[in-house]
Amino acid sequence: MKLEQIINNRRNIKPQFFSGETIPDDQIKQILASANWAPSHRYTEPWRFVVFSGVSRSSLGVFQSTLYDETISLENQDQGKRDKLLKTPCLASHIVAVIAKNTQTPKVPFVEEIMAVSCAVQNILLSSASKEIAVHWSSGFMPESDAMKTFVGCKSIDVLLGFLYFGKCDQKINKPGKRFSSIQSKTTWR
Repeated sequence: MKLEQIINNRRNIKPQFFSGETIPDDQIKQILASANWAPSHRYTEPWRFVVFSGVSRSSLGVFQSTLYDETISLENQDQGKRDKLLKTPCLASHIVAVIAKNTQTPKVPFVEEIMAVSCAVQNILLSSASKEIAVHWSSGFMPESDAMKTFVGCKSIDVLLGFLYFGKCDQKINKPGKRFSSIQSKTTWR
């Protein structure tokens, strides 16, 4: 498939649609290697990833649901939300925490580091689509909290940009999508 076709046809697939098939670790490593070719100002390469596979996926679920219990008042808790935080990680073959490392490089504003990590994630999404691997990018539960950052090994000065859930899927991963307005309506030429 040509790059433009992958860009136009790649779709987000939620974990509840994953087949349960395990993706070989080598494929995940290849996909993550594509992230390393994202652009970054002054070659800071601020992307960092933490991979959850096997039993560590359930550890993530238990941690999220416990954090939910500890931070949401009892009268505001939703058992469905808590169950989803607990069980969804086990639906994925692998989960990757996405971290924007604050390199504190002079002349590189941190927002540029976040943009570079977002480019790295786009490489991951496109590489995954080319391999017919489904991906869902989720913020997770309270990614800005010190507890979640500590759990994934993210330093307090860095930013946890969420989690990528990887899985195989019975439905078509690459299919025509829709946009509600054209690029022309979002572009001004001067």
